[in-house]
Amino acid sequence: MTRHRGLLCAVLGLAAIGKALWGEAEPWDLLGSDASAYWQAPWSLALAGAAIRIWGAGNLRKNKEVTRTGIYRMVRHPLYLGNCLIYMAFLVPLAGPLMGALVSLGFLYLVHFPSVVREEARLAREYPEEFAAVQGTPRFFPNLLVLPDALTTDRFSFERVFRNYGLRGLWGPALLPVVTELLAGLRHLL
Repeated sequence: MTRHRGLLCAVLGLAAIGKALWGEAEPWDLLGSDASAYWQAPWSLALAGAAIRIWGAGNLRKNKEVTRTGIYRMVRHPLYLGNCLIYMAFLVPLAGPLMGALVSLGFLYLVHFPSVVREEARLAREYPEEFAAVQGTPRFFPNLLVLPDALTTDRFSFERVFRNYGLRGLWGPALLPVVTELLAGLRHLL
């Protein structure tokens, strides 16, 4: 599955676009005076996803350790979590809240879960003691009760953000209104 991640993303994206163009409900308008009453939901998801990716990338010391600082105290795989929130930000206004959430969660387990299993097997081999110490940390759904500990252990670095491609998450909030407006315009042309 992990080798086909790009293809699965494309299929998911095309399905959401198809639903937005030919489905019963129009894509939500996220800008202007005629914006959907729920416009805050996709924006919040996109911004939260980008922030989680940036915070995670800023703490990640890839191929040097099992990272246990910052957001990694709350969730083992914040970069995947951030990606899924960004996917959901696009799917909610295109496919509806329930379908958007379900597809995003399905995507998390179909596309990212195999990568997680492979990564964790490698970490368990290379860093057995460190990996054993993170077994109580949830894989995908953060434990917000340990936020104070996450903040006190944080060792965020912008250099790591850049090196670990953390800023890729900013494409989500930037493209969200463009995509929904474009699809709404195309829908009216069809």
